[in-house]
Amino acid sequence: MTSDGKTVRLARIIPGVRTVMVPFDDDLINGPYAGLADPVTRVREVALGGADAVLGFPRLLTQYAGRGVRLPFVANLTASTVLGVHTRKVAVNSVERAVRQGCDGVAVHVNVSDHHEPDMLATLGAIAEDCERWGMPLLAIMYPRRAHNGADDNYLELKEGDRDRYADLVRHCVRIAVELGADVVKTQYTGDPESFASVTAASMGIPVIVAGGPRTSIREALNNAHGAVTGGAAGVCFGRQTYNRADIPGFVRMLCSVVHDGHAPDDVLVDQPGVAAASAQ
Repeated sequence: MTSDGKTVRLARIIPGVRTVMVPFDDDLINGPYAGLADPVTRVREVALGGADAVLGFPRLLTQYAGRGVRLPFVANLTASTVLGVHTRKVAVNSVERAVRQGCDGVAVHVNVSDHHEPDMLATLGAIAEDCERWGMPLLAIMYPRRAHNGADDNYLELKEGDRDRYADLVRHCVRIAVELGADVVKTQYTGDPESFASVTAASMGIPVIVAGGPRTSIREALNNAHGAVTGGAAGVCFGRQTYNRADIPGFVRMLCSVVHDGHAPDDVLVDQPGVAAASAQ
């Protein structure tokens, strides 16, 4: 059973049945570039657009809360950088600290199929136990990803060439997280609502949200969000798709219209042509 503390905090992260979350953890991974040169201002902008929560590292919460921004926060407790072994995520924070800081949830990242997968699974299991002790929701970031020839292999060729096998891999990622105690799972969209429905069916009722990946056109981003929720997703966690836009509040409003209100992307683009044009820059 979910503890009272988890129930209260989960309701902040996922108000109702769906969420529009924005991750800001790439500045630690890749450095403070592009839209993350000033993440506090970007958080203010996603809040203006109606985002439901932010995912990031602890300092960001103290920074934006200190400037009067009120937005639920999920603290990523694991990290790596592109300067080291990017696919190996290690624990860098604790659930206890997240509780003291006032976080609404914590996250653990596991790259499934990587050489370091066993260590990351052990971290996920240990933090899941701490989350039960402290009544803290656990978001498991579960990607099919491994190191290959010095770079990340995200199985993109498999996704394009054999959608069924790719969906099977994503299903496995989700089930691992569920079995080890995750309260929410973030994973990759499989590319169509039908295959993604098999992923959400494998979650045993645990909410599944999808990553956004590299920035695409507005239409493609909205189509992916719509396809994911049509396939049973509990929302999106779009970072680069969001904070690298010219009109961040406008784009977030469009996402919320798709995710929360169930509007088709074409209808959203017709209703807000000015926003769409500005955000496409």
